[in-house]
Amino acid sequence: MKTFISAALAAILLASPALANCVPVSAGLPGWERLDFDDLTPNKWTEEAGALVATSQNSASMLYTSAPASAGPVLSWRWRVDQAVPATDLTRKGGDDRSLSLTVGFAYDSANASMGERMKRVVVESVAGADAPGRIIDFIWGGNQPVGTRIESPYSGSASQMVIRRSATEPSGQWQTERVDLAALYRDLWGNAAPAVTRIAVFIDTDDTGVPGQSRIADICFSNG
Repeated sequence: MKTFISAALAAILLASPALANCVPVSAGLPGWERLDFDDLTPNKWTEEAGALVATSQNSASMLYTSAPASAGPVLSWRWRVDQAVPATDLTRKGGDDRSLSLTVGFAYDSANASMGERMKRVVVESVAGADAPGRIIDFIWGGNQPVGTRIESPYSGSASQMVIRRSATEPSGQWQTERVDLAALYRDLWGNAAPAVTRIAVFIDTDDTGVPGQSRIADICFSNG
């Protein structure tokens, strides 16, 4: 099932223009699209006071939207976990629930793709289309790995990297602010300049642990510094 989620995530992170450098979150969530999975109960997505609220109960689904046009290389956001998901091993297929993740998809860069990525590209495009991203970074609140840990996706390999920003044991009910230099991180992870950011997605996942979870995210913005 998670293999399907990985392919579906790649499919939705497509290049598309937006109007501002911050991602709007307003009543009714205009501009956001749901991605549900046939074999799983979907999460509940709502908006409250300018924040995207993700509620999960033995469920998994995601919400996605276009990255802002001409998105700068620095990404910032605020997030909060109100009902935490237990720590899981994010390297294990079928056991990688998390309280929340913010996913950033980058355009496919054929000039700097590895041999393995080039070989897989035909399959990726057949499933997700020619505009599917080449590489993905997941910023995660959860897991049992230390904060700062970088992990290759157990489903997608080196083209999809997870970065632990907050541990599963972080205090609940408190807003935390993040700021990431995407250009520097991308170069550190893959050794070349970052291509354009195309889409972002928000994901909460409790289908393996079966527990309830609720988190919020707001003020997702791109800047030049």
